[in-house]
Amino acid sequence: MRIFSFFVAFLLCAISLHAATDKPLDISQTDIVERTINFIIFVALMWYLLAGRIKKILAHRTKTISKTLSNAQIRVRESRDKIDRAKQKLKDANETASEIIKTAKQEALIAARHIEEKNKEQIAGMVRSNEEAMKYQERLLQKQLLTEVLNDIFASESLEISSDEYANIVRKKVS
Repeated sequence: MRIFSFFVAFLLCAISLHAATDKPLDISQTDIVERTINFIIFVALMWYLLAGRIKKILAHRTKTISKTLSNAQIRVRESRDKIDRAKQKLKDANETASEIIKTAKQEALIAARHIEEKNKEQIAGMVRSNEEAMKYQERLLQKQLLTEVLNDIFASESLEISSDEYANIVRKKVS
């Protein structure tokens, strides 16, 4: 079928070349039929001699292309699988990250509460220490005042107090 279409194309080319001249077309003056027959014989011989090799070459080429295509499809599938695995790993990593963030926030709240409790305990301890220090300073001041007053009284010669009176004063002051 291809040979026939080639032959028709060849005739059309010959007719179109002859149409460019003003002379009428006379096939009897040309050797187109002989040339066509020679061409057909040439094509048939070439087909007979080279058809097997050409078919083998084309079959081999077809197999090579098929292998290359199947390898490419396998690589595409592997790439898609890798992409899917990577997406799954990313999704898992995002979930893990969100869990870690959630846990870290909870731990931070717990740590903040713990620190706040410790601070409250420290502040309460400092308040108690301060109150005790103030009481101690107050007692110390009272003792100093008492000592000064008593020293002034004892140093003064105008006032004479007996030891019993002195003991009464001290008992009243202590109680």
